[in-house]
Amino acid sequence: MNEPYERKQSGKMKDLSNRRFGRLTAEFPTERRDHKGSVYWSCRCICGNQVEVTEDGLMSGNNLSCGCLKRENQRQIARQLHHVDGTCIEWLEKRKKRRDNTSGFRGVSRRENGKYRVTIGFKGQRFYLGTFAGLEEAVQARLKAEAEIHEAFVKKYRLWSEKAAADPDWGKQNPFVFRVQKEHEFGYRIISSPELAEFGP
Repeated sequence: MNEPYERKQSGKMKDLSNRRFGRLTAEFPTERRDHKGSVYWSCRCICGNQVEVTEDGLMSGNNLSCGCLKRENQRQIARQLHHVDGTCIEWLEKRKKRRDNTSGFRGVSRRENGKYRVTIGFKGQRFYLGTFAGLEEAVQARLKAEAEIHEAFVKKYRLWSEKAAADPDWGKQNPFVFRVQKEHEFGYRIISSPELAEFGP
């Protein structure tokens, strides 16, 4: 349990010796101070590491470990994510909803001549979709590519993984493949397998 936050009175340093804060046990104060004057305490983490943490960081609950807790949480999150050919399924599902560039729509960039250049990224590659006079036309081109690449990839992988989980032998015999190849200046071709009826076109 974290100790409740207690404000220092009359600038007097608190004695935190042997008190537990998350995974940290405060052992002794050092000569160091932060810019606010808070004392750095030498602390022992349950993982065995020795770290120095400010009194404020301990008392407020902002510092609960030497950093091992954060690393463990990151590994746990990573295990819960699904990666296919280096592409994170969950990230791709959320990414398509973001609109954060100069045009207000992901993958659509306004050029100096007023036209809109459209691209889409997938598995470390970027595909050029064309340049359009109007924003709406550019956005529609981007949405079409998202449906054909991002959304189709996620949908087909989900369907394939369900079938592979139910029949592991089938999954080994029919590995999931979804690639996008450049064609011409701004075209692309999708290569996908296995081709099953329930996967659609």
